[in-house]
Amino acid sequence: MVGRIVLGGLLAGVLVGLGAMIGDMRPLSQSLLFSALQVASIGGAALGLAGCWRRARLAHRRVAFFVAALCSWRVAYFPVMVFSGHLASLGEWILIALGLPIVIYPTFLLAVATLHAVSVRAASWLVTPPFRAARVALIPVFLAAAMVSFVKSSDLTWLPDTVTSLRQPVPPLRSAQANPYLKALVASGYWPNQRVVLLAAGLTYETIPPSPWASAVKGVLEGLFEAHPRASTMERVREHYRAYHAAHVQIGCRRLADCPLPRPAP
Repeated sequence: MVGRIVLGGLLAGVLVGLGAMIGDMRPLSQSLLFSALQVASIGGAALGLAGCWRRARLAHRRVAFFVAALCSWRVAYFPVMVFSGHLASLGEWILIALGLPIVIYPTFLLAVATLHAVSVRAASWLVTPPFRAARVALIPVFLAAAMVSFVKSSDLTWLPDTVTSLRQPVPPLRSAQANPYLKALVASGYWPNQRVVLLAAGLTYETIPPSPWASAVKGVLEGLFEAHPRASTMERVREHYRAYHAAHVQIGCRRLADCPLPRPAP
């Protein structure tokens, strides 16, 4: 227990340091952001695995736990990336309300590590559930995550993210106009798993706070979705990186009135 606490503290310290470094960069370095995200996701997954390892007294159970952790990391990667960005946006809004210095990426990376640790712990419960209803409760959650992570056949790869550099240009800043995901939810041509993605994105869109960085990410992602409404999950990963790069100039701004976002051209 003490060892895991120490390792968790060390990982948190590294992630806070990396996050602060990323936030101070102008312009944002994609290679550093990618590397920090891998440290957070793999480090969090490793801590989650260490937390349940003591229950794996037999060799075959250790193998099962490791496989479950690996599958959980792969399946949860994009949902964790999206939700961690959402938590970072809420953190920005709270810091502004409290009059505190604004940080984005320390919150983002800590959320990534924590959520991956929780995901791996939950995956271990699929192997050895602590109570009978655990599998019944967790299987739908992992199925939903899989639907989000594997939208097209091109998503069936070992690695969920290989974006070490941006090949496409950083999109211009723009303000959000209307929720495009819920509107697309009733359109024809989407598979059931793609509609799960649209529903999740639509609900997230509605709960993003009106803070400067969050509003910029929201507006850019809206524009990228409108330009490419049937993208794969791998393409959505790249879109999130592009939105983070575009919104980077908004970090530190405390009011949208001081750094307004342009409206998209009609």
